[in-house]
Amino acid sequence: MSLSSLPAELIDAICEPLVGEAATLASLARSCIAVHPSATRMLYRVLSVSAFARNLPVVCTLAARPDLAQHVREFSITLDESGTVLRAFYAQLQNALRLMPQLASLELLVDSGASWVLPTFSDSAVLPRLEHLSCSFPLDTHVSDFLARAPALHSLHMLEPALPSTQTLPATHVPLLKSYTGPASLLPMLSSRPLTTIHLCGDLRIEDIPHSVGAPEVGEPEAGSESKFYPNLVPRNPGYDGDKPARANVQVLSAMTSAPPAPVLEALALAYPELVCLRLMTTYAFWETPDITLYTRIASTLASLRDLAVFELSGMHWEARPKAADPLSSKASSTEKEWVSPPVTPRAVDFLAEPEANADPQNLELGFGEAFLDWSY
Repeated sequence: MSLSSLPAELIDAICEPLVGEAATLASLARSCIAVHPSATRMLYRVLSVSAFARNLPVVCTLAARPDLAQHVREFSITLDESGTVLRAFYAQLQNALRLMPQLASLELLVDSGASWVLPTFSDSAVLPRLEHLSCSFPLDTHVSDFLARAPALHSLHMLEPALPSTQTLPATHVPLLKSYTGPASLLPMLSSRPLTTIHLCGDLRIEDIPHSVGAPEVGEPEAGSESKFYPNLVPRNPGYDGDKPARANVQVLSAMTSAPPAPVLEALALAYPELVCLRLMTTYAFWETPDITLYTRIASTLASLRDLAVFELSGMHWEARPKAADPLSSKASSTEKEWVSPPVTPRAVDFLAEPEANADPQNLELGFGEAFLDWSY
């Protein structure tokens, strides 16, 4: 049986393990006319373009060959800012992207002022398979219009904050977004999306954290804290039909803030009660050494997050342990946890058994673990 008699699907399956091996696929495409179509499809399925790889001319090839561009499923391009890239090359890049209707992943790490390379489409045209977008552009008109054509987008990674203008992201854009990595200033615009993972860059302000009127309070905040921490309260998130405010099911979140950590954590606990992993880096200037009151307040907020398993504050890992049963209460829950802060003040622990009556204290041997005091809040 000759190769030409095999179905195209079977030849595709033979070539598929070589995706990403450009040199091998190129040689295979030239070796046999029967394998050429399948090898060509796999050769252009996943493309990573950069000056370092010395394959920038492939952009011009794709712009001139729609028959090749239509095979691209994953496309990434990285242009060194120190290099000189002519506007004509960006125009070719825009034309090439316009000819990739089946894109599933797109990464554009180019000049942040070149967002116009994102292709424009007619009112009826969309990118039905695009699930991941990573770009170095701010949220401007070009980016917003492009996101409107990507209804299946699940992952969005942006490096630049939004422009200082009235540019917003309508609630109808990226309705299926689950993972967001980018500036904290865009967080309020994504409050109606089903986010599960958030990694924020830049400064997270308390007013950037979504909050709805009527949400239960955590702990006992200071009087007037609601107006102080949430100046832009909304009755419910945009795009939600119902009596209860819509909230994303965020389970993983990392951020950096210059605000006091305790109020930020309380706001995050209100907005994302399903958190499982939380990492917060704070640059807040403490004019006085944090005392036990601060740590107790943070521990109380963490205890309100029943699913929380990992918490780090400025690189310090907090430990969760089962909460000790209250001897005066008959309703002790085995699922309740208490959070122990990193070392604050030493607390003596009775770690030694009763010594023998005639034992010499100087001859007592302590194990490594026994020699520690219990450092906790």
